[in-house]
Amino acid sequence: MAEDQPETRVVDLTGAAPDEAVASAQISPLPLTLLSIIKTAQAQNGLRHGDYMRYRKHCASRLQSLYKVLRMQHGRTKYQKRKMDIHHLTDARHLHVPLFSAERAWAYAMELKKEAEAQGGGGAIDRRKRHHLIGRLSKAVLWASELARFAAARSDTRGCLEAEAYCSWMSGTLLLERETDWELALAKFTRAKKLWQELAKACPDLEKQSLCLAQVEEMEPNIRYCNYRITRAGGAVPVDPAELIAMAEAGGDAPGLDLLQSKLAALAQEAQMAQAASTSYVSWMGVDYPVRHERIKLSLHQAVEFGTQAEQAMNTDESDALDSRLALYDKAINALAEAKSHVRNAVKGLAGPDAEAHFKELEALEAAVEGLRLQRTVERSEAHLEHTRTRFAAGLQRLAVGKKIKDKERHARPEEVVRVCDLLSRHLEDLADLGARLGGRAGEALHDAAAARAAAVRAVRTYHIAHTLLAAAVAAATGGDAKDATSGKALEAWALFNRSQERATAAAEQLRELPGGDAAAGVLLGGRDAVLADLAELVKQAAAYKAVAQAELSTAELKVKEELLQSGVSGLSLEQQQQQAGAPSSGTTYLLDALDKWENFAGGGGAAAAGVGGGAAGTAATKVPPRLYKAPYDFAAIPVRPIMLDTASNCLSYPSLEHRLRKAEKKSVLSSLFGWRK
Repeated sequence: MAEDQPETRVVDLTGAAPDEAVASAQISPLPLTLLSIIKTAQAQNGLRHGDYMRYRKHCASRLQSLYKVLRMQHGRTKYQKRKMDIHHLTDARHLHVPLFSAERAWAYAMELKKEAEAQGGGGAIDRRKRHHLIGRLSKAVLWASELARFAAARSDTRGCLEAEAYCSWMSGTLLLERETDWELALAKFTRAKKLWQELAKACPDLEKQSLCLAQVEEMEPNIRYCNYRITRAGGAVPVDPAELIAMAEAGGDAPGLDLLQSKLAALAQEAQMAQAASTSYVSWMGVDYPVRHERIKLSLHQAVEFGTQAEQAMNTDESDALDSRLALYDKAINALAEAKSHVRNAVKGLAGPDAEAHFKELEALEAAVEGLRLQRTVERSEAHLEHTRTRFAAGLQRLAVGKKIKDKERHARPEEVVRVCDLLSRHLEDLADLGARLGGRAGEALHDAAAARAAAVRAVRTYHIAHTLLAAAVAAATGGDAKDATSGKALEAWALFNRSQERATAAAEQLRELPGGDAAAGVLLGGRDAVLADLAELVKQAAAYKAVAQAELSTAELKVKEELLQSGVSGLSLEQQQQQAGAPSSGTTYLLDALDKWENFAGGGGAAAAGVGGGAAGTAATKVPPRLYKAPYDFAAIPVRPIMLDTASNCLSYPSLEHRLRKAEKKSVLSSLFGWRK
């Protein structure tokens, strides 16, 4: 097609000598991301709702900008056409000139087609507009062919193949509108489809891969229509795609099938090398997971930086070091959560033949990112727990030497330690659940390690709950409320100290049994020796404070007995009092029922304070009877006599008693009639 154009004056655009121009052409290949450029321009300039005029105007404006930037103005006073050639291509934007020229011509053709269909009302299209439409498509094919020629000489392998596919698609569109050669149109579309499919396979970026597959889906209706027209005309559609590709190559100046296969193989090799160079890896539990998305890489890089800064802040002795370290841990955790969100978005956008393989890869990456997030969360909680326990131990040491704790010293209470232990236990349970979901040896090892660490945290939690109860018992005893101290707080503290000893011993045994060379050991068992030493110290401290709780309990019990003894002795009296009239109440306690109590059961005025509890003013006026024994005794329920049922009375024959009955007098009829007068 290019040979049919008239001769034009060629102007050197580089301003260099021919030898220098040839030398400049041997520079590194120019990049050309054809699909990304045109799809972005189409989406942003009207083609989302079919406005081809707006897109055509955008292409014209873009060409003017390119002409001005590349210094390709066609004269000032007299028009002077400047034709580009291969030795003029020094910038990637030189390839955009034929690309947007083809896009402008294609958009004009689609605009004419849309107007003709709207005016025709579904009937035949105006012949003039149809001729104009075909002319614009021919111009688009001409520019697409120039683009393919330039890309084959100056662009990289991927850009060359994209230009070839674009040229084949544009040629097929022209043949489809002409309706003259359906076989050649089918061959062009099939060749473009084959190229887009191979480009999608060799593309490491999922976004570009989805663009290629979307282009293939757009061509499917045209391919089916060509098959239909060929079948209706009585022809046979070639089954082998290679025949169609060979037919398309015979119908134009496209490269041969062997050259196409070699370019595809080179592209696949370049894609593998670029993927190996651009792919980063995230390591978790001894496994490296590939990361191919830029957003995920950025989030993971930020998480690594924040985690490193948090580990460096651990060695500082500043007063606000904990707050800054926890803030860095929070940033790292948020970055990992953002990376997990990007992984899920990438899973939702999967498409194409390799979607299943990418899905498995992203699923494993999501589990690794979630494990890293939980690991950082556990590290944050452990740092917080260590600092809180240190503050609590400092407060205990200050109390042990008899000093009071001031508010400005910020010593921790045992309730704070318990709250942090609850958070850490929850995070370890989540990590154990993740290990159970992963399965396999690595998952089981992670689950066992998280369970062992959670057992150690539960021992620490029990120890500090016992301290809470012990402090409450001491406060109650100091305040004079001995009954509350004896009611169970000191006893519960003793029991919880004993339970913390048992849990610490069991957790230490569980940690020792875990292997130290597996992948889970690097996640949770890095400081196992320190944890074992901490548990051993916890057992000693629990034993010591268990003795303190037992001493508090014994002191409270002795104090209660002393108070009872004092009140009982003070109520004893030898004065004889008269027994009050009337029986004592049913709730009165007697000597035989309370031999272990110090009370006055002899009665009298002095017994009023001890036995009844009256005041000092009513001691002389109250007369209390003696309560040695209860007489008379209380009524007791006894069983009733059994009921005798006369079940044999029906079987007995009783003697006749008729001779003892009064005999009736015989009366006549008249006497019975006039007997009423008597």
